[in-house]
Amino acid sequence: MKILLVEDHEDVNTMLTELFEQAGYQVTSVMDGVEGYRAFRRNEFDIVLLDIMLPYKSGDELLKEIRAISDVPIVMISAKDLVSTKIDLLRLGSDGSCG
Repeated sequence: MKILLVEDHEDVNTMLTELFEQAGYQVTSVMDGVEGYRAFRRNEFDIVLLDIMLPYKSGDELLKEIRAISDVPIVMISAKDLVSTKIDLLRLGSDGSCG
């Protein structure tokens, strides 16, 4: 399984990448929304793990752009705990959220 991880916190990015690679997954990790979109356009992924608050292009913007061209599962990663935020992301096309 090929995972695209878009997370700007270096420690979280590294931890998740190592965790998934140890479990046998192929992980492409990037640190901002622009690079996330570029990586998505260049490769095929089975799932996208996407932070909401990213530099250069927010996670919700990237979610909309990916959803316009693909139905790949997208799970949002967020420290935000507001139910309204999670509902908004589901309406934009997210398949779920964690955090």
